[in-house]
Formats: sequence, C-alpha cells, structure tokens
Amino acid sequence: MVAPTADALILRSMQSLADHGQVRELNPGDVVFAAGEPGDCFFGVLDGQVRLAWGDGSHGELLQAGQCFGEGALVQHSHTRHGTATATEPSRLLVINRETFLFALETLPMFALELLASLDNRLQTVRLLAVR
Repeated sequence: MVAPTADALILRSMQSLADHGQVRELNPGDVVFAAGEPGDCFFGVLDGQVRLAWGDGSHGELLQAGQCFGEGALVQHSHTRHGTATATEPSRLLVINRETFLFALETLPMFALELLASLDNRLQTVRLLAVR
C-alpha cells in the first residue's frame, strides 16, 4: 500500500473543514489577492489550479488541489501580501481565517503537521526551480 502524499492528507482535512469555512468559487483569471494588499486569511485549493506570482509575474508556482497558500497572513499581524494569486482554471478554494484555523487545530490535530508538510514540499519545489 502506498502512503498518501502530504497534499492528499491536507486535501482530505480541508474537505472535512469545508462545511465550517467559506468556500470561494473562481473562474479562470479571477484574482484571489494582489501583491501589496493586506491579508488576514490563507487558502486551500479544493479543486482547480491557482498561479501564485511574485515580482513582475515571471516567477511563480502553480498550486493544485491539496495545496495551501497565503499562510503568512495567520502568523504575522498586519500582513501584506507578497505576491498575486490568480485562478488559471475553474477552482474552489477554502478560505481559512484565524478562527477556522484554530477550529482545525482543535478538531483535526494532524492538520498542523499536514500543513507544515505541504509547505515544506512547496518550499523544496520553489528552491529547485530557483536553482535551474
């Protein structure tokens, strides 16, 4: 039996949280947030794909179902978004504010570890892309 990936585990947790959080439906081209905007929540991709771009837009990453982004908004007061997130196809996002995050930690104790594993995978991917 193959062990589920970090993204598969967090996707399962996000789907169970969807009843307790806000789900945002997006069309291709819809902007989730733009660089420079204040941020007070992070997002989990339930379905679809989101492009997170930095700087002039030439650097970025594509986020799929099971990946989260915008985590800095929950750990930094007065957070300012560093990049722009745009849906590249029809997508559903779970909007996770601080209240939903604390609920997730209380009801799904493994959520924090799944989130850290997902973030670690993203950082490794971004680092590999930067080396190329």
